[in-house]
Amino acid sequence: MRLRLGLPASRRQQTFAALGGIGLLALGAAGWWATRRSDVASAVGVVAVERGRLVREVTALGVLKAVKATPILVPSDPPRSRKIARLAPNGSFVKAGETVIVFDAVEATRELANGEADRATAENKMASARATGAKSREDIESDGRRASEDRHRAQDVAPTEEGIFSRHEIISSSIDRELLDKRVTIAGTKLDANASSNRAEVALGAVERAKADLRIRQAKAALSALDVAAPYDGLFVLERSWNGEMLGVGNDVWPGQKVAEIPDLSQLEARVYVLEADAFGLAPGRHAAVVIEGKPDVSYAAKITRVDSIAKPQGWGSPVKYFETILALERQEPAIMKPGQRVKARIVLEELDGVLTVPRGALCDKDGKRVVYRLAGGRFSPVEVSVGSSSLARVVITAGLAQGERVALRDPTRALKDILKARAAGPAEEQAGGAR
Repeated sequence: MRLRLGLPASRRQQTFAALGGIGLLALGAAGWWATRRSDVASAVGVVAVERGRLVREVTALGVLKAVKATPILVPSDPPRSRKIARLAPNGSFVKAGETVIVFDAVEATRELANGEADRATAENKMASARATGAKSREDIESDGRRASEDRHRAQDVAPTEEGIFSRHEIISSSIDRELLDKRVTIAGTKLDANASSNRAEVALGAVERAKADLRIRQAKAALSALDVAAPYDGLFVLERSWNGEMLGVGNDVWPGQKVAEIPDLSQLEARVYVLEADAFGLAPGRHAAVVIEGKPDVSYAAKITRVDSIAKPQGWGSPVKYFETILALERQEPAIMKPGQRVKARIVLEELDGVLTVPRGALCDKDGKRVVYRLAGGRFSPVEVSVGSSSLARVVITAGLAQGERVALRDPTRALKDILKARAAGPAEEQAGGAR
């Protein structure tokens, strides 16, 4: 018995062909979806969440320094800058009394010559003021004596008899005597003023001479302290400036400035600098491992003894700040360790046991939340998690995951887009995308 659809033959053939095509498409889509999930899983990688130990570390660079050292300072007398003319080689062994620093004598010699010239000028000025004052005093005294003599003569011959001299002569004589009295008084006033002016000029010259004497004393003191000797036998280690460079010939230094030191080689420590952004948990008592530059195969156990309370930049104007950290070495090797050697320290900031961790790459951001993509039933689904401490490679998960669950090592949605893009571009691109 045949079933008739009531359709023309041509229409029936088209309908059967369409149904067959739909079936084939459905089978192909199911196979493609299974293949796609497999491709995504292999592209992103999967890891099981397990409990373990997390160690958070930070790396810092620095130098070895002596715990105890005798500083070599610029002499405080005279209180002025000096220029270094010669230095003992950094790291050289020096004997007690050996000259380790020599300052340039040119400036001090020039200052001495200028001071002596200024002193001679001041002496000449004082002598000139005294001579001028003496000459002016003599002239004023001479005018005063003449005025006094004229007044006495005028007084002796003054016409006072009204019956003998006319009224006009009597009045004129009286006016002349008053004028002579004024001249005598003025001469005395001028004499006092001249004496005051002369004393002021001499005092000014004395001040200039005192300034010149001070310059001379400072210059002589500088010339007598051009050499700095080692206080005792030891290793001569130059001080580094704020930018890490050592002082050298031609540098200007100031009174009291530390130029070098002679350290006690029996006890060394490491001074390292930890980046401010990585310093969380940095505190005295933390353990560290120190490696000396040039000897990477030898590691020295150490412990933090001091951390600066404020982070500071290492370079002038640099926005990057570091915490200066002092590490006490548990083992000393004077034959190998020298002050000033560069070191690299690996400092343990935190140690956690029995915590759930995932690789840092497994943690993703989705709609402002921290998520990981969990694999379950062959599908990846985002799971919001809470995170704790982290190291360079792993992050602690405090909530959202359980031990044994499997998560993607990177965002699978991006991996799927890469796969689809590669397939659309062609076989070569797909192979390259799979290799990535």
